[in-house]
Amino acid sequence: MRKDFWVTTSNKQLAFLQHIVTMLNPENGRAAVVLPDNVLFEGGAGELIRKKMPDNLNLHTVLRLPAGIFYAQGVKANVLFFNTAKKPEKHMTKDVWFYDYRTNVHHTPKKNP
Repeated sequence: MRKDFWVTTSNKQLAFLQHIVTMLNPENGRAAVVLPDNVLFEGGAGELIRKKMPDNLNLHTVLRLPAGIFYAQGVKANVLFFNTAKKPEKHMTKDVWFYDYRTNVHHTPKKNP
C-alpha cells in the first residue's frame, strides 16, 4: 500500500488513476486519463475514489467515447480531464462538462469561447 494513495485496491485502473494524481504538480498539474466504464460505476474502492476526486481535484470534463474506438471490441471508455490548484478549496470541482459521444449527437461549437 502506498501512503499517498487514497484507497487500497487490487483494481489496476483505480491504482493507475491514483498514481497519476500523485504524480501531478500540486500547484498546477493537469491530466487527461483514459479509463473504462467500470471505474466510473464500480462500488467499494471505486466509490471512495470518486468521492475523493471532487474535493481534491478540479474534475472539469468527462468525455464518453463511442464503443469500438479501441482495438478490444466492446470496451467502453471515458476520458477524465482534471487539474490541481495552488490553493485547494474545500470542493475543488464546481462544474463538470459531460460529452457523450455514444449518442451519435454531433457536438460542433458554433463560435469560439
